Parts: sequence; structure tokens; C-alpha cells
Amino acid sequence: MKSTAENLQLWEQWIRERVQNGMTIGEWCEKNGVSKHRYKYWNQRVRKSQQRGEETTFADITSIISPVDTASQNPVVTSDFQIFFNSFQVSVPCNFSPNSLAELMKVLREL
Repeated sequence: MKSTAENLQLWEQWIRERVQNGMTIGEWCEKNGVSKHRYKYWNQRVRKSQQRGEETTFADITSIISPVDTASQNPVVTSDFQIFFNSFQVSVPCNFSPNSLAELMKVLREL
């Protein structure tokens, strides 16, 4: 079972992806087998956490956003990834410095 913090991170990502893909809440819920009530509950929790400026925690994002090879059930390795934080989109190369990324996230939080 996932912790509340993990669920919050997943829902924040899913909500962002729904908006970026231009899907309505109804379309997204139907496609993903989620009730509108559950979506709205998590949407409200995500908004509240952003408004309170809760401490951003870093997670192993490969397990969250990497596509999976359905034949082997192994994550597909990609060369770089993107982080969406508030209204910012950051492209991170595969050879990134974790310390530099942490410092960048601190700066973005203060904007």
C-alpha cells in the first residue's frame, strides 16, 4: 500500500498530465477507471499541499514515470526525463548532478 505522500505525488503527476493532454475530468476518469469523486478529492489535496508550500520530497521517479516493456515488465530506460513543478518544466539529462537538481528545485520553490 502506498503512503499518502506517494499517492499525493502520483495524483499530482496524473492531474498535470490530464491537463497537458487537454482531457476533461470525465474523459480522464473514464479512461483510467476512476470515479469523479475520487479525482476531485485528490485534486483538492494536491492544491492544498501546493498552497501550503509543503516541503517537496524527492522520489525515485523512474518507478513513477518510466514506460514499462509489457513483455518483460521491466522499465524502459530513457536518456533523460522531465520534472513538472508548479508552472515550470525542467528537462534533466541522464548525466545530471543530483546536488545541482536539488539546488534548482529550491530556487523554483521560491519563485
